[in-house]
Amino acid sequence: MKSPFQQFVLYLVDSPLKKLIWKRWYNLLASNVANNKITFMNYGYVNLEQEIKLLLSDYEQEELYSAQLYHHVANAIPLNGLDVLEVGCGRGGGSSYIARYLHPKTMTGVDFSERNIKFCQKNHVIPQLNFCIGDAESLEFADSSFDAVVNVESSHCYASIENFFSGVYKVLRPNGHFLFADFRSKDEIDNIKGLLQSSGFKILKSELITDNVVKAMDLDNGRKLTLIKQNAPKYLQKLLSWFAGCQESPIYKALKNRDVEYFCYVLQK
Repeated sequence: MKSPFQQFVLYLVDSPLKKLIWKRWYNLLASNVANNKITFMNYGYVNLEQEIKLLLSDYEQEELYSAQLYHHVANAIPLNGLDVLEVGCGRGGGSSYIARYLHPKTMTGVDFSERNIKFCQKNHVIPQLNFCIGDAESLEFADSSFDAVVNVESSHCYASIENFFSGVYKVLRPNGHFLFADFRSKDEIDNIKGLLQSSGFKILKSELITDNVVKAMDLDNGRKLTLIKQNAPKYLQKLLSWFAGCQESPIYKALKNRDVEYFCYVLQK
């Protein structure tokens, strides 16, 4: 029998109402957390075999583990000189990292939260980087517009993952790449793989990085709790600690126990 914590996590992952729930949550979060230095919204990544040394500025070091997740996902192929789209860009830290350090020709970030996009447009002003409001399940770009699509820890919010995969396939150019990472209940892992293949993608690499993510959550726990205490109203602090994956949160426990797995794919059209 699943614990209340496990039931809560699986509800957020699998609920048919999750798209509406998450959109309202992200807009609420954006309106209540004004700290401009909080630009990433993922659980992070640690290489368990060797240390990753990213050339980040001093202030960026505070979000090191989250940047390392983007580096692991997006640096799987050379993005230099390519047109890249990030779907579910959140507060823009990942798109900004890719634009500044992986040197695409253009970098576009799309998110369904209007307040997130306003934050991104104000705080990430880079010539080759732009942000716009968009629905991951109905991407409004011309066919074959991008060489690569990045999607990090966002797809669990979508009502129809099939529509998302179909849209990504459509906007990618021939032989373009889809760089995809997220978490799901372990019972859904094989289903995700099957849907990717039936959508037309060739799997170049797949891995479970759950242990890497949990290690980052452990190392980043103190910083997250401090940020929540300093930047969020009291009535939101408990929910934010759960959302951030702090050590007492349902998602942390589910990942730690491997009831939920974190996967990473490199795919090609």
